[in-house]
Amino acid sequence: MPRFLCDHCRLPLTGPLTKVRLPPPVPMSEIPGIRTRPARMPRGTYARNLQASDFGIEVPGFTVHPDDVIGTEQHPDVMRSIGCCQGSSGTDGPNLVCMGCASEVGTRQADCYTDNQVILDPRAVCLSFAED
Repeated sequence: MPRFLCDHCRLPLTGPLTKVRLPPPVPMSEIPGIRTRPARMPRGTYARNLQASDFGIEVPGFTVHPDDVIGTEQHPDVMRSIGCCQGSSGTDGPNLVCMGCASEVGTRQADCYTDNQVILDPRAVCLSFAED
């Protein structure tokens, strides 16, 4: 199974994942009391979404479950992590950087008006099919 690597330094950014179709956004009515939607993607999967939304909320890239992301840390610019309620909206640019080389690699969304997901930037990551 493939996994995503940083395109610059080849540090693994996810474990092995299976490609699936992008699930529809989680409806606002399914937000629990903590005001963060359930994760959009099932664990261990990824989906390709290279079309930006009309309102700028949906970031194009490879969508993965937040818990499948490894090898990243929050962007040093705290303005990239602004959002509503309890999480980041991801609308201020990539907010995840590679732990190995500090390249911007993705966007974490997890506030009350965005889906709970991580979108890996297709210009900053690559798929590895190696079994190492």
